[in-house]
Amino acid sequence: MKNLLIIGGSKFAGKSFVNYFNVEKKYKDLNIIIISRKKNKNIKKIKNIKFIKKDFKNIRYLPECDFIFYCLRTSSLRSDTRLFKLFAKKIIKLKKKPKIIFTSSGVLYGLNNKKIKITERNKISIKNTKQLENYKKRWFRQKLNLENLFYSLSKKKFKIVVLRMFSFIGPSLLGQNYASSDFIKSSKQKKNIIINGPVNTYRSYLYEKDFVEWIIKIFYKFDNSYEIFNFGSDKPITLYNLANKIRNYFKSNDIILLNNSKKVDYYVPSIDKLKKKFKLKINVNLNKAILKSIIK
Repeated sequence: MKNLLIIGGSKFAGKSFVNYFNVEKKYKDLNIIIISRKKNKNIKKIKNIKFIKKDFKNIRYLPECDFIFYCLRTSSLRSDTRLFKLFAKKIIKLKKKPKIIFTSSGVLYGLNNKKIKITERNKISIKNTKQLENYKKRWFRQKLNLENLFYSLSKKKFKIVVLRMFSFIGPSLLGQNYASSDFIKSSKQKKNIIINGPVNTYRSYLYEKDFVEWIIKIFYKFDNSYEIFNFGSDKPITLYNLANKIRNYFKSNDIILLNNSKKVDYYVPSIDKLKKKFKLKINVNLNKAILKSIIK
């Protein structure tokens, strides 16, 4: 048996794993341990999932594990660094060195105003954040800081994957403040769908089932000391077309565009490097992903 430890699993990542193993019968050789301040209320009794309901700061020893999925997030760079230092102290005490995935963000690339998919070769620079909203500028600094900290950890012979996350869709995101979730919520309540960004705002959405299966496959196959990959779907769609797809399931509501600017916001990754390295493919297309999210 292999043990996968998820740290910071109270939101999308942890919920996605719970939803997945509530239904799927794959990976019977994998135990999931989730450290989270909040326990998922919908979890069934699953033999291979264990919750540790504690704040990470109050965890004295980490359970022995083969893989660690690091999803901790805070509101400041200082808090991120403090938690990382606690994490680094704890994993040194483990009997064997686990493989680690750190969830970074595509926000590091800044605003992409060309209809060209973002690759890992795109330059990372604070200059690219000038047109970003303030919370995204803060997010940029936090994620870049943590990428550097994890790189330093790889020098201590830990195998680390950095995944720059893009956009996702699924029941685990419902109730959170993301475009797909907001559109579904508005449609269910028979309200207009409001789009704040420019007409040419492009995103791509990976369904949570693919999210979980890709993470597990990466853990099993990855064997380098440190590597960075984009992570998400590479199938672009405008927010307007996404809203229209969601609205059609409810046959009501108007779509209101608050920004008629023709500026391009193309937040879509190239995942060629990821797919080639780990032999991954998208199994749930966007239409199915929307339907599965709505009927949940």
